[in-house]
Amino acid sequence: MTENDGKQTKLGEIESETDDVAEEEPAEGVGSFSPAFLANPEEEFETDPNSETVDAKLDNVLGEYISEVDPRLIEAGWAFLPNKSVEYGKVDQSMLNHTRNLVYFLHQLARQIENTDLPSITPKKLRHLVALAVAHDYHKLREEDENPNERFDIKIKELEPFIEEIGLDEFSSTPDDPESELSIRTFRSCAVDHHDTENANSTRVTTTWREYRPLIRLADSMASSATPEAATNNRVQDRFREAFPSGNFELAYHQTDHVSGVFTNLLNKVVSEYLQEEYDYQLLTMYQDGCVYLTPAELDQPETDEDIVAAITSRLGDSIGDSHPSYNDIDQLRSNFSIVGAQGLYSLNEPDFFYAGSGKMLQAVVRKGVTDGDADASATDAATESMELLEAELGTKFEKTEQQYGLGRFVNTIKSWFVDPLLPSDRTANDLIRATVTAFGLSDELAEDLVALSEETTSALTSGGKWEYSYAIAQGLLDRHGTGPVIPTVEDEIVMTLSDGFAALVEDDSDWQTRIQNAHAGDMATEVQAFIGETLRIGGGNLILTSATVDTYDEYVKSSRGKTCTLCSRGVAVGGNLGPMKSKQSLTTLQGGFSNREMVGGMKRDKLLLCSICRIEFSLRETAASRRDGGRLFFHLVPDYFYTPYSWRLYSRLVNRFTGENRVRLGRLAERVFDIDSLEEFTGVMDELTQPEGNGRTMIESLSQEFDRNRQFGAQTVGYFKNPDNDTEFQFFGAFLALTVSAYTGMRVYLSSSPVPEMRSRDFPEFAKIGSGFTQVTSFYGETVSLTSLQSELQSAAAVVKLGYAIQGNDRNDSLFAKYLRTTRNELLPGSYLLKRAVQTSDEGPYIPALMRYAVALDQRNAIRQSNSQMTDTPHNRISTLAELAYDAIRPASGHGRKPHRVERVFRESVKAVSKTGQQLDQEDYKMCVSGRLQKMIDRQAGDAVYPVSAEESDAGTPLQERIEEYAAYFVDEILYGIANGRPSQLKRLENNLADGFFGATLRAEAEYYDQKGEEKQKANEA
Repeated sequence: MTENDGKQTKLGEIESETDDVAEEEPAEGVGSFSPAFLANPEEEFETDPNSETVDAKLDNVLGEYISEVDPRLIEAGWAFLPNKSVEYGKVDQSMLNHTRNLVYFLHQLARQIENTDLPSITPKKLRHLVALAVAHDYHKLREEDENPNERFDIKIKELEPFIEEIGLDEFSSTPDDPESELSIRTFRSCAVDHHDTENANSTRVTTTWREYRPLIRLADSMASSATPEAATNNRVQDRFREAFPSGNFELAYHQTDHVSGVFTNLLNKVVSEYLQEEYDYQLLTMYQDGCVYLTPAELDQPETDEDIVAAITSRLGDSIGDSHPSYNDIDQLRSNFSIVGAQGLYSLNEPDFFYAGSGKMLQAVVRKGVTDGDADASATDAATESMELLEAELGTKFEKTEQQYGLGRFVNTIKSWFVDPLLPSDRTANDLIRATVTAFGLSDELAEDLVALSEETTSALTSGGKWEYSYAIAQGLLDRHGTGPVIPTVEDEIVMTLSDGFAALVEDDSDWQTRIQNAHAGDMATEVQAFIGETLRIGGGNLILTSATVDTYDEYVKSSRGKTCTLCSRGVAVGGNLGPMKSKQSLTTLQGGFSNREMVGGMKRDKLLLCSICRIEFSLRETAASRRDGGRLFFHLVPDYFYTPYSWRLYSRLVNRFTGENRVRLGRLAERVFDIDSLEEFTGVMDELTQPEGNGRTMIESLSQEFDRNRQFGAQTVGYFKNPDNDTEFQFFGAFLALTVSAYTGMRVYLSSSPVPEMRSRDFPEFAKIGSGFTQVTSFYGETVSLTSLQSELQSAAAVVKLGYAIQGNDRNDSLFAKYLRTTRNELLPGSYLLKRAVQTSDEGPYIPALMRYAVALDQRNAIRQSNSQMTDTPHNRISTLAELAYDAIRPASGHGRKPHRVERVFRESVKAVSKTGQQLDQEDYKMCVSGRLQKMIDRQAGDAVYPVSAEESDAGTPLQERIEEYAAYFVDEILYGIANGRPSQLKRLENNLADGFFGATLRAEAEYYDQKGEEKQKANEA
């Protein structure tokens, strides 16, 4: 922009603002400052915030947005305001997430074009773009947005309070240049002209906006793209060329057609790194199943072929090995080992050989072995008996300690997992004995003595799959190195001895580590390569189908137990043995989270059959997670619509706070969630989900803990493992927590009983999807939860939690929530029903104002859902109005503890008046019956159960008879005819629940009356 352009812009802005600026004060809105949604967001930047580099300055702009602007948008309710919605055929996206996507994308674009020859986005320019990005969809906050002709008819006097309340004017100004603040006319120009449509108002816009418009439109298009393909279609490519007309770059993407979790997250990262190093792809955005890049247009774009697949497979193994401390930390790696008691050895996970390597696995086994057992404790009776047999035949003294027993397990593990794979396939049992003794560097004499044992002793040592020759080899190690604490000190020596011994067993030129790795994970590497060829697309190219896999359906129909994975339904290797694919019981989320199913009519459970990819996935999760609880559910969290590298790290940090050891306070969480539109309560949600020990119960755990956030991206999976009392309450609370985590983080969620998601984010447009098998709670939540109903569903669930726990008092019993949920299905006013039960069981008497709002929310939501009524004429609103009319005419007398039957007296007498006539009457006659019965009631019970309200005390200020008649008319018109269709018999069936509603509404009217009296008294005292 030239100097003259700048002068013309300022002159134009002054002239326009003189015409349009309003004189009135800004409207009330969000607070001027709010705490950050995420504490210390700068910790996730890759740069030093105090440095003077361009990247650091760009990061500081984004950090300031997160700390100062984002919380104000939350406080303004943007987390639940739809920008895109399923009601209009779009994928749900909130105003908050849409704005964040624009801001995060602009930040990432500014950083990446520093690596190109495209025009830079300076920190000052990024600050301006972020401010405009927040304001660009202001029209969607206006009622006029429904009318296309008025949608962009936005005046400065209307827009200015919003800009000031969110703080965009101050934000747009750089700290060292106060004159850099964007003018209100530029904000208005963005608000009315960011859409490239006929109804956009492109006249009288500023030159500053004309400069920024292409970038805002590009960012808006990207933020509105729900898949990688959509983000690189012709429309978005045109937007990119408009933003950078002189550049020779374009947008490209990669996509994976299957999502497992941690494994495919790691694959996404490896593909991204490969494309960057080999083809100069610059990463922009990350989806659940792919990424979008900035790439040179003049270069030939890669397509998936065998060479690329092989290169990516090779990188993937190394990447997994570097992704978690366990694969570099020997102590953490050995913690994955379990003990097979019957066979006396450690159970290792074959996938660990794929990404940790045989050398690290050996070291981990040795470290576990040398610390396995106490030299001062005795071995088990069964082990001692076997050792005595060996003593007798070998003529050697055995220690017969727990330490020797533990070393025997270690020796047996080395024999089974390391020595045996190095021997020829035709090896004999005696060959295995000799090779194992040789590997430990012990004498040939010991080997021959073991081979020469009597048939009776050999049978005893090997019965039931045992291999108790290991006790003799363990004694040899104790004789060589000593007993007690000396054994752990010779770990490195044992590792070196075994490495040399394995090398001596390999007859050809191959490496023993490679031989062992291929033995345990060679097929896995082949299947990983096949999986990548089947699922990876680069630049929209075709999939590379290899002969390593089979057609799922074709293979399945060959037999009733076809070769398909139980979880992902992928085919397995041609000719593959089903045995090795059966999951070991130690695998996390398979044993506890997705149990074997009993087929109808079956005599026993089928064993789960897993493909290599699912086995790797569960092995990775076992490394990250610690819980092994049975019957788990899974929250599959996906971006709305994408992450950038920075936002991925930010959200990963959030999700990884679910350690499985911190606790959830359900009651307090329900309070927070009910008022989640308040920033204070919103920010407190995470506190209630991650309480320290002693508060609440353990319930949720991230399944990717301690995995390097910089080495993976795509999906987040959280396991839910609350100890269930019954399926209904377990599913109810699981869905409540899933929706809560989703609403707080802004990530869409798929709740499933399967640890591997059966569908990707592209497969459901709603904000939340509740998978099949949740029949106990789908009648409450529905099978999907759209963004427009998300807050209502959360508040309704929170109301059930609060009212349910109020009924129970201090004796919590979650199994009763099955009964409470039946109430929401069967009762017209379930909130009032639960409220009255809470009042009846509470020591605090009927005055529980804190619970009233929960009852109201549940009544409103349920009435609308059941009767499809409009908000103004729901049964709840009708019964509330009736109670207010009654309270203004006839009130329950004080001094009786407000027993329900006394509070409901007016309503129940009204029902009797219309139901005891013995015949069908017209409306006017029913009104006379009601008013007459109420007048008689007053005459009989005045001063006892009820009392009449004088004209002076009433709100209406009219004679009592007139107020009674007004009540009677409303009762007949709106209750008898409006709800019961004019049939007294139907009203009689609804009487009890409507009386519950009348009870709650009367308590609310009474509370409001005394609050008003208190305010009047306070004002009088102050006067």
